[in-house]
Amino acid sequence: MIQVMKFGGASVKNPDAIRNVARILSHFKEDAILLVVSAMDKTTNHLEMLAHLARDQKEAEAWAQFDKIKSFHLGHVNDLFEGDLQALVREKILNYFQQIERIVRGILLLKEFPPSTYDRIVSHGELLSTTLVAAYLEKENHDCQWIDARDYIKTDASYQRGEVIWSLTEENIQQKVVPVMRAGKFIVTQGFIGSTTEGKTTTLGREGSDYTGSIFAYCLGAENLTVWKDVIGILNADPRLRDETQKHEQLSYEEAVEMTFYGASVIHPKTIKPLFSKEIPLKVKCFADIKEPGTVIGAQGDDQVITSYIIKKQQAYLHIKPKDFSFMEERLMQQIFDHVYKSGVKVNLVQNSAISLMLCVDDRENTVTELEALLLDTFRVETERKLKLFTVMNYQAADLTEAHGARMVQQYDKNLSYVK
Repeated sequence: MIQVMKFGGASVKNPDAIRNVARILSHFKEDAILLVVSAMDKTTNHLEMLAHLARDQKEAEAWAQFDKIKSFHLGHVNDLFEGDLQALVREKILNYFQQIERIVRGILLLKEFPPSTYDRIVSHGELLSTTLVAAYLEKENHDCQWIDARDYIKTDASYQRGEVIWSLTEENIQQKVVPVMRAGKFIVTQGFIGSTTEGKTTTLGREGSDYTGSIFAYCLGAENLTVWKDVIGILNADPRLRDETQKHEQLSYEEAVEMTFYGASVIHPKTIKPLFSKEIPLKVKCFADIKEPGTVIGAQGDDQVITSYIIKKQQAYLHIKPKDFSFMEERLMQQIFDHVYKSGVKVNLVQNSAISLMLCVDDRENTVTELEALLLDTFRVETERKLKLFTVMNYQAADLTEAHGARMVQQYDKNLSYVK
């Protein structure tokens, strides 16, 4: 059977973690498996920082950051490999760092860091990690093949948030990937990245490797998608924030979509839709204990109703009013949301009154500021930042007291959301 497995940054964060991936796969030698692998540990963040330092003309700090990332990966080459194989893998890794170096020099020269350049530089996190993982699996006698996801997943030119061109993507995967899997090989590819029809690198949005897994699962008609995490499954709350937590044994597709929309970080928000379309189950399992059953997302949810507590950080609250004191009618709301789309702001909560519209949005770099600038010709805008969006699914009466004094409070069906 065909399976897709996704290994996140924590599951490949160091040589021991990569060795553990090989151990996990040794239990699935009879299956055709495609592995989607994220960048190691926090490499994407480190590459972002490198680009920002170059953009801000902090040249010495930028090259120090470059050396740090390079040393991190070369150190793992030395740990995982020996002899001729070590030299071969080292050469591949150095080739990627030559590409990164050229991008950094371009940023320093132009003094800018556009979205297309963002996608080019951060894509190297996944290219580096998959090169190491594929080489190590070969060393451990797993018959595998490394492929470049950009050759298969095709998107439009919306850099940093590429929209998948499904017809081309499915055709590519059916024609080029399925025959390799039928030959009994493991396939190793990258999460998070794709390319335009012209071959320019794009990304699918931060933490988009889960989405990559669901794209491949959909196009392959896989029996399931398994996401390997450092948790025993999907919990009803962050254990760092609540003393008592429960694990969801099962979640319906609908429940999972709602949880990811409101900020549950276990699964990327776009992951569910392709799986739902072909009724492909999604398993969330712990890479530290493969016997732990984890959580299954599918057509059915838990029999027991469980209250879930979700916190989404880095939120901004915008209170928008027409300058001429007009009613907040449909024409003005359309104008506001046109500006929201142009700025790339992600809206998480909406409320309106007779003369105002209130938005809770992700507080991403520059996007909120751009939205404010677009609105200020017609509207007065009051903005608060560094807030949190709290959502309680299947809330109880006692949970309402926590919402007291919030900027926005919204009750919908069995869910409660508020901004503080």
